[in-house]
Amino acid sequence: MKKNIIYLWLFIFAFTLNSCDEDIEIWDSNTLDYSGTYFWQLYDETNTDLYIDYDHAIQLLIYNTSDNKENEVWIEDTDHVFPLKSKFLFDGTATSFKSQTLEFDNLFNNELAIENPNTKPTGLNQEVTEDRDYIRSAILDGKILPKAGTTVSGNPVDSLYIKIVLYSGSVKFTSKAVPVELRADPEVEEFDWEYDSATYDNTLDETYVVSGHRKTGFAEDDH
Repeated sequence: MKKNIIYLWLFIFAFTLNSCDEDIEIWDSNTLDYSGTYFWQLYDETNTDLYIDYDHAIQLLIYNTSDNKENEVWIEDTDHVFPLKSKFLFDGTATSFKSQTLEFDNLFNNELAIENPNTKPTGLNQEVTEDRDYIRSAILDGKILPKAGTTVSGNPVDSLYIKIVLYSGSVKFTSKAVPVELRADPEVEEFDWEYDSATYDNTLDETYVVSGHRKTGFAEDDH
């Protein structure tokens, strides 16, 4: 029995060390000052009219890219308020940043805005163009300020301010052949859409302010 207890404690100790190492790897990020989960409100571009208030389900994720470069992050709206899931390149630091460019052609696609059409193509090299909202976006002004906000329970927390412009227009898709190994029936030829290009319509620009604070992880601070 004593041997079993010793083995059990050794297992727990080893598991704890391994868990700590995993935590260190997760947070070993060159964009740590940006990264986190944020509760947020949505305002008009003057930060006056409130469109969407705090809600537990409405959260914003900011995290590093696979390249783990400084000032290069993903921003994702988990509740699809916009919706938004896009890569951004910033000038500045987490306390004061903005997109390196506002030019549509030099921005990354919003992945949720270029998802394939619902209808399937019936042949190769077919084309379809659809109007899409929020194809790309840029940050006009951003600030993540340490301990400058307050949670619902009164605790100090990092505040978030982002002024974002969203660009809309149309997206073109071209059909491609589905590889044999991915077909529903290997004997039946199958096709699917592939993103081709995006066209910008500057009359559709929308600008908003995202205002909120970092999620602390404590239940009393959640909305």
